[in-house]
Amino acid sequence: MIFNGGTFGLFRKNRIDENRPVSRPEMAPVDWLIEAVALLGLMFFAGYVLYNFPHLPERIPTHFNEAGKADDYGDKFSFLILPGVALFIYVLLTLINLVPHIFNLPVKITPANALHQYTYATRLVRMLKTTIIWIFCYISYSTIIVARDASKGLGIWFLPLTLSLVFIPIIVYFIAAKKRS
Repeated sequence: MIFNGGTFGLFRKNRIDENRPVSRPEMAPVDWLIEAVALLGLMFFAGYVLYNFPHLPERIPTHFNEAGKADDYGDKFSFLILPGVALFIYVLLTLINLVPHIFNLPVKITPANALHQYTYATRLVRMLKTTIIWIFCYISYSTIIVARDASKGLGIWFLPLTLSLVFIPIIVYFIAAKKRS
């Protein structure tokens, strides 16, 4: 049964090897750059939303379909949810990156490879955090443009591009992690 740690072991009490080295890798210049781009995105996002909020109509798009067209509308106060979610994701992923030894990594962690694996894993989390924040910025920009009747939606390319921006770094990470194990 899946719920008792059986078939897939999803709920076993100790899924991480207790002998796994506990360390936090030093941030390289590229890591600082990624963090700066994420923080810049978050600040830009908050400023953009706060600046444009008073000028929004009472009804704004709240959902876009797979073709990128607005298909649901709601109160303009719902526009404030997206920056809150972005801030939550930023803080959560920043805190998670402080404890890379609890990550579920694709290779066995040993004292010899721990620092290297933790470095790449934390960099992946930073890249995903940055990507998500900038995707949210674009969604907010598009929401404002659609609300002002200057556009019909996100564009047909939004979904494939977004999926690529999220999954390509993950695939590259898995390949690199397996190579360096």
